[in-house]
Amino acid sequence: NSGLNMLIKKEITAVIPVKKHSDRVKSKNIRPFYNTTLYELKLKQLKPVKGFRDKIVSSESKSILEIAENNGFSTHLRDPRFSTSDVPMSEVYSYIASEIPGEFISWINVTNPLVKTKIYEEAINQFNKLNSNTYDCLLSAWELNENIFYNNKPVNFKPYPWPRSQDLKGCYALSFAINILNRKDMIKWGSCVGSKPYFFLLDPYISTDVDYQEDFDFCEMIYRQNNL
Repeated sequence: NSGLNMLIKKEITAVIPVKKHSDRVKSKNIRPFYNTTLYELKLKQLKPVKGFRDKIVSSESKSILEIAENNGFSTHLRDPRFSTSDVPMSEVYSYIASEIPGEFISWINVTNPLVKTKIYEEAINQFNKLNSNTYDCLLSAWELNENIFYNNKPVNFKPYPWPRSQDLKGCYALSFAINILNRKDMIKWGSCVGSKPYFFLLDPYISTDVDYQEDFDFCEMIYRQNNL
């Protein structure tokens, strides 16, 4: 039966969290970023993405939610307490997931401006293919091909004899461009990471997350060069 070969699509709700204020890079989500903002750029990249049952922007700011509505996105008005640095991120995950419908949540930050539409669709397609007995989440990441120590001990290599750099495997860094997991797990664990992850590998430069001003400047430079 050809129907048996059809991919079973999972019910995934995209959640785009957007705070009006940020600590390390002031108002990074809505400040000018070349000819746009990180927030509006991400809406533009996500709008054509197929495979989500809904795309919901979560924010405490009514002006941010109005922009979402004008771009055809659903909205979630967040309790302002969950947009402050006083509340642990684990509580934010649990709170927002408990307010959003759907079986799976795709948590998508706006702070990865170089991640484009095609990558999100590839992530959705890959998640739909995953065996739920083997993996319980998809995490965007890049492979750390570096010599890593933890507590003064090498993690991913033996120092004698010295390894080739191409043999440094097995360590991954999360980019937080897109994480997909069961909504109930997000509520229960207060996390966007499951216990049996599938690592959706991206180029480390493309998946740069804007945490600091130098990240903002780097991404803006690359984005400007690609759009001149």
